[in-house]
Amino acid sequence: MSSIIKEYYEKAHTMPALIEQKMLKFKNHPDIMAEFEYWIVEKKYKTSDMVNVLGYTAQGLSELSPYLKGEGAFVLLTELRDNPEKAKSRIAKGFKKK
Repeated sequence: MSSIIKEYYEKAHTMPALIEQKMLKFKNHPDIMAEFEYWIVEKKYKTSDMVNVLGYTAQGLSELSPYLKGEGAFVLLTELRDNPEKAKSRIAKGFKKK
């Protein structure tokens, strides 16, 4: 488990059960987890050697919607790997509020 990401969620007052769920997603994608850690520590997206999933990067996703700044972009990268059709559908719909 990433202590950097865990601390990030704890500081955001995320419920412990939800922290575990989120951490599991990143555990299955160590490259995305490492880039998320970089974003947390450096407070910026990587500019080289970025994780690219189906043509999307965290920074690129963050530019699509205000709902995808930071953590949301990295979570969506994991979803693009785990369930690409569902993730691409969300992107195509434009992340409207429900």
